[in-house]
Amino acid sequence: MRSGKSDYKVIRVTPTLDTNEYDSGDVLFHSLEIPNAVIGLGGCSKLIAMFIVSQATTDVDMEFYFSENTLVLGTQNATADVADGTLEAGNIIASVTSDVSVGKTAGLDTAKIFRVCDAGNGASNFNANPILLQAADNSTSVYLGGVCFDTVTYAADDLDLILHLER
Repeated sequence: MRSGKSDYKVIRVTPTLDTNEYDSGDVLFHSLEIPNAVIGLGGCSKLIAMFIVSQATTDVDMEFYFSENTLVLGTQNATADVADGTLEAGNIIASVTSDVSVGKTAGLDTAKIFRVCDAGNGASNFNANPILLQAADNSTSVYLGGVCFDTVTYAADDLDLILHLER
């Protein structure tokens, strides 16, 4: 059902990061709420694009995990280690990879903008496939966690995630 407004929404979220050095495979953040990701309780939307605005000086490959419920990937700034039961309870929806060698779109002074792309697509196929995001039956939110694949140090608010949704 159409709401009378646009069927598209851009949502910006900023995870709180640990300010100590991360190693490859460490949890950047987990259970970051994407509020109003869907219209109506238990709704579904389509992620049509995702961008990262980074104020860090190091370009870092990352993997993002979407889930219906909160999902703890492990201890923040430690090796990702999620148990099967935890993964199932979070109702994982999808994962996408940010490959900085493919997705870097701009550098603005000390900030960089990366388009999140499927790593397997390679440079000749810049766009990730659309992904459906499903909220839990009693919610309009979807949750997001991230893991880094390089050594990096961030300020607490160095990453902004921009999600383009069709709802």
